Amino acid sequence: LTPELATIELQKEATHYGEIVSRMSGFLNNLINSPKEKKQLKMLKKLKKYEEITDSMEIEITEYITKIADKEITPKTSQRLRGILNICNDLERIGDIYYQMSKTLEQKMESKSYFLPEQRDNINHMIELVDKAFSEMIANLSTPSYDNVSIDKARTLENNINAYRDKMRNDNLTRLGDDDYNVNSAMIYNNIFSSLEKVGDHIINVNESIVGQV
Repeated sequence: LTPELATIELQKEATHYGEIVSRMSGFLNNLINSPKEKKQLKMLKKLKKYEEITDSMEIEITEYITKIADKEITPKTSQRLRGILNICNDLERIGDIYYQMSKTLEQKMESKSYFLPEQRDNINHMIELVDKAFSEMIANLSTPSYDNVSIDKARTLENNINAYRDKMRNDNLTRLGDDDYNVNSAMIYNNIFSSLEKVGDHIINVNESIVGQV
């Protein structure tokens, strides 16, 4: 394959990678919302497995790019390859964050802590916002020519995630003194919504790499 054709293949692979990573959001959603321990344990296993898949995908794509980079390539192809490298780096980080969240939720299960209905509702809303950002990211990744991509919508979605995280953080701090507000649960809650906001950061990084704003 010429470097140019290889780059087209790599873009397809990056889209596939993005889709794989975005599935972890659904597993997390099930883990948080399922009342059945059996299903929770199944989701913990899936998140671990997918984190391993995302690691190996990053290694494969990086090695492939390194091989192509040795050949004669145009500055444009070189920039595109660098972009795909950055995309894979961010997607791998997202996989790590989901895995870390699964470990936090596993500790929550073990300590028999529970989320209040309002905390669960807020996390579910945050997951919805992240899922919208994932959809836009995948749409941008699957655009045949990255030159035609605009990331305005992606930026709006990122701002929505940040604003909601700020609201959750403020409400959480305000409620901390209340008798019915468990401190341990509040810390786990804070960890989860902060982690979801970090996922949003990496999603916007992917979009920026697509349009060459690196």
